[in-house]
Amino acid sequence: MSEGRLPGNTGPSPAPAEGRLPLRPPANRLYVIVDTGFFGSGPAAVTSAVGTLLDCGVRWIQLRAKGVPDLAAWRLAESVGPKFEKASVVDGEDDAPLLWINDNAAIAGALASGPQEGLRVGLHLGQRDLPPAVARLSVPPACPIGRSTHGREQAEEGAGDPAVDALAIGPVFGTRTKERPDPVVGLAGVAQAREVTSKPLIGIGGIDAERAPRVIEAGADAVAVVSALDPRELAASCRRLLRALV
Repeated sequence: MSEGRLPGNTGPSPAPAEGRLPLRPPANRLYVIVDTGFFGSGPAAVTSAVGTLLDCGVRWIQLRAKGVPDLAAWRLAESVGPKFEKASVVDGEDDAPLLWINDNAAIAGALASGPQEGLRVGLHLGQRDLPPAVARLSVPPACPIGRSTHGREQAEEGAGDPAVDALAIGPVFGTRTKERPDPVVGLAGVAQAREVTSKPLIGIGGIDAERAPRVIEAGADAVAVVSALDPRELAASCRRLLRALV
């Protein structure tokens, strides 16, 4: 049980399907979303950001390329693969980094099935994306699937879905990184989600270095951030967040 988990929260946790091990949250509790609308959509900008984050110790990184054509999104995902491979060699299996692909089951499946050794790939799905059970047909068994949730009911549904390995709950606070954000769930929403699941739970939405510890205290295993990082001083802002989560 993580330090951030509330006592007695033993929500449903179906056994993973054959070929999948239970997913462990990142040890340092930080999950960074490299959003092309925030960091830039060019391969050089994205690979530079990913390399810096990995060097800082971030081990869960999501590539979110909303509005980017599939071919360009594939090239971005392919370009960052070697960065993850290099970090995997350094870290070993216990803390090997995980590259989450946002929304696109085809890209996640192709990357996870590709020739790059040591590359761990996951797929993150929103409520308006493919159902997890359908998306799982496009990815290898070992590829974890994360699911966005926006309240207790959705969290409970994700908790009971054997195709889902991790849940995101939010927005915890107001966020400006989405055009049409869902209603704020607050810290109470994090606590309610924690009550119904023992799967890794990620708080997301409006989280910065000051708010991050409160989200963990409410029951999240990790926090996901976008705009809390400053692309102009990425390493320094990332380290501030990591220090706040210690």
